[in-house]
This record gives sequence, C-alpha cells and structure tokens, in this order.
Amino acid sequence: MSQDAKSEARRTLDERRAAAERAEAATLWEDAAREYEACLSLMAGGEDGEAEAGLLTALGRCYWYDGQARPAWRTLRRAIGLCRERGDGVGMAAATWEILRIWGPPDRQRAMADEALEALGDADPHLRALLLLGSRRMEEAIAIGEAHQFPDLLTARTQEVAWKALDEGRAEEYLRLLRQVYETSVGLGRHDMASGQLRGMGFAMMEIGRLGDGMALAEESLAYADRTHLRFQAQLALMDLVGAAFARCEFERCEELLARTPGEVDFRADLYRMWMALHRGEIGEGMRLLVEPERGGRTPTAVSQIHAAAAGMLFAAGQEEAARRELLAWAEVSRQWESFAEEAAAPGDCLVALADDRLAAEVRDAFAERDRARKLPIRYSTLQGRGVDEVRGALALRLGLLDEAGAYFGAGVEWAEREECSVDAGRCVAGLGRVALRRERRDEAREEFGRAAARFEGCGAVYELRRVRREMEDMGGPAGGAGG
Repeated sequence: MSQDAKSEARRTLDERRAAAERAEAATLWEDAAREYEACLSLMAGGEDGEAEAGLLTALGRCYWYDGQARPAWRTLRRAIGLCRERGDGVGMAAATWEILRIWGPPDRQRAMADEALEALGDADPHLRALLLLGSRRMEEAIAIGEAHQFPDLLTARTQEVAWKALDEGRAEEYLRLLRQVYETSVGLGRHDMASGQLRGMGFAMMEIGRLGDGMALAEESLAYADRTHLRFQAQLALMDLVGAAFARCEFERCEELLARTPGEVDFRADLYRMWMALHRGEIGEGMRLLVEPERGGRTPTAVSQIHAAAAGMLFAAGQEEAARRELLAWAEVSRQWESFAEEAAAPGDCLVALADDRLAAEVRDAFAERDRARKLPIRYSTLQGRGVDEVRGALALRLGLLDEAGAYFGAGVEWAEREECSVDAGRCVAGLGRVALRRERRDEAREEFGRAAARFEGCGAVYELRRVRREMEDMGGPAGGAGG
C-alpha cells in the first residue's frame, strides 16, 4: 500500500472512530457498534494490537448496552485475549471490567477478575477498584475509591449505607440515599448505573410488599433506560412491571408489556405466558410454554428460576415424577447470593407436596434467615409476580406448625387484599381453610374454601377454582361457585 493510501485509510479510520465515539456519547449504542465494526474492518491485518483491543472493548460495551449479551461476551473475550498476548495489563483490566457487567456464572467472573487484577497490578487504581467492585470485594474497592476520591466508587459506600438502612427497616432512608446515587450516576454519565439504581429501588420496594411504590420506580427506570437506549436495563424494569400486572390479574396490561419484550431476550416473558395459561386452566398451553434451562445460560439465578417454574407447571399438569426432578434440580442450583426465599413461590404447591422433609425445612429456614437479616420481611417475589406468605404458610402446615401457618395465611390475606392481588388473597384464604380442616373444624374450613372459590371465580383463576372445588368435594357437600 502506498503512503498516500495508508494516510487515506488512517483518515477514514480516525473519522469512523470519531463517529463511533459521538454515537456513544449520544447513547446510540447500535450506531456506535456499527462504526466500531467498520473501524475493525479497516484495521484487518494491521499491526496496532493496542488500538484493536481498545476498539474491541468499546464494541463489546456497545453490544452489551444494546442488549446483545452473546456478541458482547465474545467480543470482550477477544479483547482480553489480545491484551493477554501483548502483556497489556491496563487493556486487559478495561475489557474485563466491561465483561463483568454481563450477567454470568459468579465463579467464572471472579476468576476473570483475579486474572485481570494480577495483570494490572498497581498501574491504574481506578480500574483496580472497579474490578474489585465487579467481583463483589466491596471493602477493598471502596477503600481505593475513598483514598483517591473517585466519584463513581464513592457511591458504593452510599449504597452500603442504604442497604443497611433497609435491613433495619428504614425504607424511606434507603430510597433517599439511593436517589443520591442515581443523581450522581446521571451526572457522571453512568447511564447503566443510573437506570440500575432506579430498578433496584423498585425491586426492593416490591419485595417488601409496596407494589405501588415499586411500580412507579420501575416505570421511571424503564423511561430512563428507553431514553438512553439501554435495552437490557429496560428489559429488567419491564419484566418487573409485567410481574406486578400479573399479580393483580391485569392480563391485558401484561400482554401490552410483553409485546415490547422479544421472548428470546428474556426467558421470563415465556414464564409469564405459561403462568397466564395456567391461570386460565389451559394446562396444555402452559406445558407448551415450558422454558428450557439453557435459556438461563449458566447464571444461577436464571437457571434456578426456570427449574422452579417448571416444577410448578409440571405438578399442575399431574406429571409428578417430572415435577420432582425439576424440584430437585432447583434445590441443587449453586447459590452464592440468591436465596430460596426469592423463588419458592413458583414451585410452591410442588414443593409442599413432593419435597422431602429436609428440603421443606431448608426452604422454611431460608425465609427465617431472611427475616433475621431484615426487619421488613419479604412479602412478594418480584421475579415471579406473586406473594410469598402463602408458600410460607403452606410449608409451616406441611411441617405441622398450625399456628405459624395460620399467621402467615392471615397476614397474606391482609397484604394481598391491600395490594389488589386477588389470586394471592384466594390462595391464602384457602390456606386458612386447610388449617381449619387439620384442626377438624369442618364448617370453618368449608366457609374458607367457599370464600376462596368466590375470589378465584371473580378474577377468572380457573386452575385455582378447580383445585379448591376438589377440596370442597372431598369434604362432602356443595363445591360452591358457578364458573369453571
């Protein structure tokens, strides 16, 4: 290539890179990715490994912000490999920080962070702190952030204080502090962190049973993510809103939200479609919508959600052996930060009927551990769109703890009626009927089952209505209700 041709190629490369950086600044991730791809094509066969690694890192970041996890992962792995070959510790750390944002197996991410930290050494304190933060070594990361007064790292301390406030029951202080983190993130142009703070706040409010507050924050997160074209963050907030609409039997709203959610992007979209089919009593359709565990990749929280949902659906379909296998697969998922307490509602009936005493006690103990850690108990599974009081009561009943069961069912009725979650209310009322039956108060049990049937009939919960009617028939006398 002549010198003039080389100069022209360099000008073109510089122009495309500048265009990519402008698109990034405007949060136009798809446009930026296209320009970075063009830059890499122009460099094909070139010898500037440092520039190539930098372009790959930027491209991977844009893919991830655009919601393309697999291309992002592959691209960033290429960048990491190139930097490793060149002995470029700073470049390797930068690419690894980007890949740590992509949800993946915690052990693998920790190993990648360790390798990058070793390669980086003390060359860049900010990157070192980010890697420590990404691998959940909070105190080490915060110490560096405070020593150097890195604004984005200082927010990590505020987050810790906020979570402590929530653990101690001070929800309003938690919201105030994380609102500060959100505003700082906006000011720094850390759009993913800003949207994530709003979504996290909404998630927590829903989990403690404040669905209205949680939905408002999820809407705010969704709007911010849409403005900044963050597809994955938008997806998370969107699915939280789907869950709340599902809990309130607002199925038209569910469908409206799901229409914005490609099924292949988030497996939970198909889980909610499956649960809506079950709600309508359409068992065959629900079975058709079972999600394969591979859809969750190797992320523990995703894989465990899929197994939990499958156990519940298969049990409802009468396939007990298959349901038991899924229940055991759910129990065996390696959990590092997740808890049974967040997921037990989806396989609830299967768990109560088919789990051995050890697993039933283990799940009950997980709830108890959560109660000890936080003054505000978990009331709602944000990931699954349903309350948890009913499964807590059912587990207690399974273990013969009638007073405990009655207390959870009673609290569940009160919460579900306040939050307009008709199916949760009906299931807890039915639970009170089962407690009464165990105490041989048959008239009281029949009355509670009748109240539950009326709730199910009122919200079109065909599967639940059929189930409670069978229990009434087993007692003798009329089953109650007119539909189904």
